[in-house]
Amino acid sequence: MNRLFFTRQFQRISRWSGRLAIVVLLVTVPAPIASAQVKRLVVVKIDGLPYDLVDQSAKQRDPRTGKSLLPWIDHIFYQRGTRLSNFYVRGMSLSAPSWSLLDTGQHLQIKGNVEFDRYSLYAYDYLNFIPFYIAGAAGARIDMPAVELVDSLKLPLLADAYPHDEHYMTLSLFQRGPRFATLQAGFQNRFAKAPKELFDEWTMGFEFRNFITDQMRRELLSKLGNPKLRYLDLFSPDFDHIAHHNNDRQSQLYALQELDSMLGEIWSAIQRTPQASETALILVSDHGFNSDERVYSQGYNLVKFLASREGGGHHVVTKRRLMLDYSIKGVYPLVPIINTTTPDTYYLKGQGTTYPTALLDFDGNERASVHLRDSDLNMLQIMLQQLQRKDLAPDVRKAVTDAFFATVHRRRAGWEKEVSDINLELGALRRAIAEQQKLWEAQPKKFTKEQQDQGLDDAAKRMYIQVEKWTKQERLYTEYITTVQNLLSLTPATFVPQRMIIETVIKKNCMGDHNTTHQLQNYVVGLSPDGFVLKPDGSLDEQRSFIHLNYFSLLHGLSVRNNVQQGVSNRPVDIIATRLSASQFESLPDSGISDDVIWIDSGDGKQALLLSKTNANGDLSLRYQPITNLTQDENGRITFSLAPWQPGLPLKLFEDPQVIMPTSDRAAWLSEWHTDVEWLHAVHRGQYSNGVIGLQEELARHPIESTSPDEPGLLEDERLMRRFNKRQREIVEADMLIVANNHWNFDVRGFNPGGNHGSFLRISTHSIFMIAGGDKTGLPKPSQIEEPYDSLSFVPTLLALTGNLRDDRKPVPVLWEKGFRRFPGRVVQELVSPHPDNQKITAAGESASP
Repeated sequence: MNRLFFTRQFQRISRWSGRLAIVVLLVTVPAPIASAQVKRLVVVKIDGLPYDLVDQSAKQRDPRTGKSLLPWIDHIFYQRGTRLSNFYVRGMSLSAPSWSLLDTGQHLQIKGNVEFDRYSLYAYDYLNFIPFYIAGAAGARIDMPAVELVDSLKLPLLADAYPHDEHYMTLSLFQRGPRFATLQAGFQNRFAKAPKELFDEWTMGFEFRNFITDQMRRELLSKLGNPKLRYLDLFSPDFDHIAHHNNDRQSQLYALQELDSMLGEIWSAIQRTPQASETALILVSDHGFNSDERVYSQGYNLVKFLASREGGGHHVVTKRRLMLDYSIKGVYPLVPIINTTTPDTYYLKGQGTTYPTALLDFDGNERASVHLRDSDLNMLQIMLQQLQRKDLAPDVRKAVTDAFFATVHRRRAGWEKEVSDINLELGALRRAIAEQQKLWEAQPKKFTKEQQDQGLDDAAKRMYIQVEKWTKQERLYTEYITTVQNLLSLTPATFVPQRMIIETVIKKNCMGDHNTTHQLQNYVVGLSPDGFVLKPDGSLDEQRSFIHLNYFSLLHGLSVRNNVQQGVSNRPVDIIATRLSASQFESLPDSGISDDVIWIDSGDGKQALLLSKTNANGDLSLRYQPITNLTQDENGRITFSLAPWQPGLPLKLFEDPQVIMPTSDRAAWLSEWHTDVEWLHAVHRGQYSNGVIGLQEELARHPIESTSPDEPGLLEDERLMRRFNKRQREIVEADMLIVANNHWNFDVRGFNPGGNHGSFLRISTHSIFMIAGGDKTGLPKPSQIEEPYDSLSFVPTLLALTGNLRDDRKPVPVLWEKGFRRFPGRVVQELVSPHPDNQKITAAGESASP
C-alpha cells in the first residue's frame, strides 16, 4: 500500500529475527562494488547540455588570457576529473523520459513530457510546475507529477537512497516537496537593488530568466556547509531555454560560461568543507541539442494538419497553448487540456470541447505522439447521428442499423472482457482506498521538528494525496466502463436511435481503445460525400460509405513548397514508429522473441521491424529486419514482405560510414541478433546514434514489479492492483510516434528557431556525464572514457561508487528494503576501478534477491 505502512509492519518483527535475517543476507550476497570511498555526491543537472559544444568550448583558448573559454570546467573535469566522451540518452532526447532514466536507473515508464489517458483524457503533465505549487500551497500536493507517477509504480529515485535529512534537492522535474522559500528568496534577491537601478530596469523590462537558478545556487552553496547532507543536486533549465531560441554560438557560449562560473563556485565551496576529499562533483545532462548556426529550425503545424479536411477534420487536444509567444490572450495555467476545434470536421460541428478525436503531444519538438479516437467509435457515432434523422430511406435505415450492430458484435468479446477486468480492478481499488484512508486518519495531525526532519509529515501527506488520486481514477474509469456497458446492452429489438442520447453510449472526452494498424491504415473520419452506399445484397458498403484515411502514407506525404534552406528537406516527417504485438503476425523471421515488435516506417516502402528478446538475466538483444508493405487485415493478421539491406531504410544504418561493424559484410552483421551493448558500440557515432536501442526503449513495454500481476505468491487484491497499474501505463501509449526530419520541429507553441531535441539523432542524444572527486574518492584524474554508455548506467555507477551496489547490479539490502531493484544498465567500470591500486571489493556471481 505505502512504503511507510510497510516500514511500520517490518518494525513489528522481533529485533532478534530481523538481525538474524540481515546477518544471513550479508553472508550470502555478493559484496558491494568498489571500496566505498565516495561519501558525498553533489550532482549538477543541466537540461539539454550537449557534449560536443562543451568539449569544443573547454578546449578552445581565450586569446586574451590563454585560458579555456570554460576555465572551471577545464580545471575540474578536464584536468582533475573524468569525462565520458560517448554518453547518450537511452531513449529519445526528451526531458521527462530522459530525466526519469537518470533519476531511477530503470527502463522507461514515462514515455513523453505529456501523456494522455485515452479513457478519461486525464493529462499527466510532467513539466508543468505551476499547478504543483498552487496545489502545494493548499497542501494538496507534495511532489511533482513525475515523482507521483514513479512513486505509484514503486520506483525510488536516486535521492531516496539517502534518508530525508541527508539529501537536498532543488527545483526539478523530479522534485520532492515544493520549495516556497526558494521562490520567495529568489524574488527578494531579484529586487534587492537600489531604487534607481530598479526603475531603470523597470523601464526596459525585468529580466527573470535566471533568478530561480541563482537562488538555487545560493542555497546549494549554503547547504554544502551541512556535514549531514550526503546527496545534493541542483537542476538548471537555462541552457535549454537559450538554445531553443538562439542558434548563434555567442548566445550559447554565454549560457555555458554562466554555468562554468556556477560550477567554479560549487567546486570552491566543496573544497572548503571537511568532506572535500570524500566528495564527488558530477555534471550530467539529460540529452544534447540539435542546433546549427547555419540553419533556422523549421516548424510544421501538425495541429493545423489534423484539423484540416485532408488530415481528417479532427478536433485536437493538446497540453500546450498554440503559438504562445504570439498570444495576446492570457494563459490560465490550471487548464488540464487545450482544445483546438475546427470548422472542417466531417460530423462533429460544435462538439470540439466534448468530442475531440485526436490527442497530440508535440512537447519534445523533434517528435510528436498522436492518439486518434478508436476508428470504430467514429463509425458508430456517425451511424447513430444518421439514424436519428427522420428522412432516411427504410432500406438504408435497415442496412445502417445492421452495420451498427455488426460493428458492436465484432468488438463485443473484447469490450466485455475489458468491462469485466476493469470492474474487478476497481473493486480492488476501492478496497485500497478504504485501507489508505484508515492509514491517513491514523497519522498524527502535528509533527515535531525531529519528525519533520525525518520527512514523516511529507509521508503522511502522500497518504492523503494517494487517496485523492485513487478516488479520481475510480470515478473516471467507472464513467468509462458505464458507457461501454450501455453500448453493449443495446439490442436490435429495443433500438430506437431517435430517443437515444449519444453520450450515454459513446463517452464524451474519450478516445476508447488503441487503434489497430488496420484501423490506422483505413481510418474512418466521416461519411462519404455520396452518403450511405448499399451493396447489391442490401447490406451497407462500409468502404464506399465512409471516408477512410491511411495515416502512415498521409503523414509521409506531407511536404512544403516554401522551404528555402539548403540541406533541409521539404518533408517534415522522417519516420513513424508504432508498437505491434508478435501474436498478430502471420509469420516472423525468428521465434522466441518478445511480444514487443516495433514497426518503423520511413515512407516510400522503406520499413523495418525491430525485434527483441531477453535472456534469463534480463539482458537485452535486438535484431533489425528490413521489410516492406506491412499491412493488417480486418481479422488482425499482419503480413509483410522481407526486403534486402539498402540505402534509405529507417535510421540509415546501411549507408552511414560512421556505423562501424567488426566485419566488412555490413548486411550480414546488421541482419544478426546483437546485444544492446554490441549495437551501441556499432552505431553510437552514426547519424542516429543509439536509435536502434532508443526506439525499443521508447516504444516497448518494460515490466516492473508493480506492473507484473502474474508473479506467484500475490494476494488477489495485490494482483488486481498491479494489473490496474499495468493498464494505466498501457492506455497512455500513443497510436503513432512521429519523428521529424533533421532541423524540423513540431513545437506549435513557437517553433523554436534556435534548435530542438526529441529525436534519435546523435546531436540530440549525445549528452554529458563528467565527474571529479577528492583524493579519497579513488576517482581517476585526469581521464577520458571512450567506451560508449547510456543513461541507464548513471544511477548504478553512482551507487557503486558509494558502496551501495553489488557486482550483480542489485542494490545492497538496505536499499532493497527501500524498493530499489536490480539495475539493467552497466556500471561504468572505468570509474569504479580505474587503476590496479584502487582495490575492488566484489564477489563473483549472482545470488538470490534479498
